[in-house]
Amino acid sequence: MQHKEIIITSLLGFISTFEASMILIAVPTISDYFNISHLQASLLITIYVAIEALLFVPFSIVFERFGLRSGMILGGTFLAIGGFLIFLSNSFFEMELFRIIQAIGASIVLPSSLAYASRLGGDSERGSAIGINHGIVSLGYVFGLPVGGISTIFDWKILFLVSSLVALVGLFLVLRISNIHGRSSIGHSAFGPGLALSGVVIVLFNVWAGIAIITVGLIMSMKSRLPGEYIKSSISGFMHSITRNGFAAFLVFLYASLGYNALQYSLLVLLFPLSFTVFSLTGGRAFDRLGKRQVPMLAFFLMSLFSLSIFVNYILAEVLLGIASGLATTSNTSYTMGSLEKGNRTVGSALRTLQGAASMSIGLSLASIISIKPGQIALTIMMLNAVACIVVLFYNPRRLKKE
Repeated sequence: MQHKEIIITSLLGFISTFEASMILIAVPTISDYFNISHLQASLLITIYVAIEALLFVPFSIVFERFGLRSGMILGGTFLAIGGFLIFLSNSFFEMELFRIIQAIGASIVLPSSLAYASRLGGDSERGSAIGINHGIVSLGYVFGLPVGGISTIFDWKILFLVSSLVALVGLFLVLRISNIHGRSSIGHSAFGPGLALSGVVIVLFNVWAGIAIITVGLIMSMKSRLPGEYIKSSISGFMHSITRNGFAAFLVFLYASLGYNALQYSLLVLLFPLSFTVFSLTGGRAFDRLGKRQVPMLAFFLMSLFSLSIFVNYILAEVLLGIASGLATTSNTSYTMGSLEKGNRTVGSALRTLQGAASMSIGLSLASIISIKPGQIALTIMMLNAVACIVVLFYNPRRLKKE
C-alpha cells in the first residue's frame, strides 16, 4: 500500500475539516467584529456546507474521468485562493462570496481524497487505507478547535491565512502523486440520493425549498440502481454519523453554558475528535483482518453502550464515544466501499461524503433542540446506533467485491 500518496491526498481533506472547526469557534468573534447576529455569522458555515452538498456528486462524476489528482489540484487551488481573499476582505458580504470559492474547492477535495484511499492498492488493505484517510481528515477537527480558540484572541482573520498556506503545501505535494481515472456505472443512479441528501442541508436555508429538493431526490432514487449492500451499509453509517455530530455540538453548547470561554471549551471538546482519530486506523486494520460485519456491528453496539457514560462523567464520555465512533466510522466506510467495484468508488465516495454533510446538519439541529440535556442526547445516541446495529444484521458479507 502506498501510504505516502494516501497521506498526501488526505492532507487537502484535512484543510476542509480544519477550517470548519476553526470557524465554528470564531462565530461569536466574527459576529461582534461586523456587529451582526450569531445566526448571520454562522452563514459562513451553512453556505459552505450547502454548496458542498450540491456539488459533491457532480464533481465526482467529472473528475473520475479527468483524474482524481487533477480534481485535487483544482480543488486545492480554490481552497488556497478563497482563504487568502477572505484574509484581505473588508466586509462580511465579501467574506460570503469568497467562502463560496472555498466551498467549491472542498466539494472536489473531500470525496476525491476518500476515493483515492479506497481505490489505491489491494482490497485486503482497503480498511487501513481508509483508516489513514479518516485519521488525517479528522485531525482537522482536533487541531482546528484549539487553533480557532487561540486565533480569536489575536486576529480571527489569521484563520483563513493559515488554511491557505496549508492548502498551498498540499498542492505542492499532490503534484507528485499518480493520477487515477475511471468511469462509473452508477453515476446517474447517484443523482437521486445525492439530491435528497442535499435537500437535508438546504432545509437550513429554506424549509420549503429543502423539502421540495428532498422530495424530487427521493422520487429519482426510486429508479436508482445502487447496489443493495452499499445502500444498507450507508444507512447504518448515516445513523451513526448523526449521533457523532450531535454529540460534538452538544459538548460545545454544554461547556459554553458552564461559563468557559472559546479557548477553554475548544480544548475541552478536543478529547472527542482526538479519541476518534487515534482509533480510526484501528477500525480499518480490524476490518482488514476480519473483513466481516462483526467489526462495524460491535462498534455500533459499543457506541450505544458507551452513551451511558454521559451520566457518569463528560470527559469519560468523550473518550469512550470517540473510541467507538472511530472504530465504527472507519470499519463501516471500508465495508461500504467494498460493496462497490473499484470504478464506482469515486462516485460512491462522493455520496458517502455527502452523507457526512447531511448528518452534520441533522446532528447540529438535534443538539440545538436537545440543548444541554444529557438524558436526551444519551437516548438519541443509544437509539440511532441500535438502529445502525440492526441494519448491519442484514449485511451479506459474501457480496463484497474482491479485486
